Amino acid sequence: MSKILIVCTSWYEDHLKKMIQISKTSFESEYDVQFLTAPGAIELAALAKNSLSKENFSGVLFLGIIIRGETSHYDLVSQETFRSIGNLALEYPDKAFINNVICIENETQLVERIEKNTLNNCNALKSLIHEKSC
Repeated sequence: MSKILIVCTSWYEDHLKKMIQISKTSFESEYDVQFLTAPGAIELAALAKNSLSKENFSGVLFLGIIIRGETSHYDLVSQETFRSIGNLALEYPDKAFINNVICIENETQLVERIEKNTLNNCNALKSLIHEKSC
């Protein structure tokens, strides 16, 4: 059975529980899934890289939530998170990576997107794993 790594942030725990449950349900019958929790979004890629250097995973799904605040912190965190995940994907071209870090302005947007985005990204990871294994 292929293995998938799911790396999530520790922020917005109640919403992340929903993302994790959707992911578990989506993958449980086809993949062996391992979960890791990073302290924040910026640390997601580094934590995944550490695990990829030790174990063979077919794919990695990143789960997180970044909500805009009153400072430029949102821009810095979202840009660095996406850049580091993209760089990791280039470093491991044989692995499938999907970024389901949801960047939103407010919780209303999150509630509107969380289920659909997470399910779509789980399906995207399955498709990408299949494409990279052919």
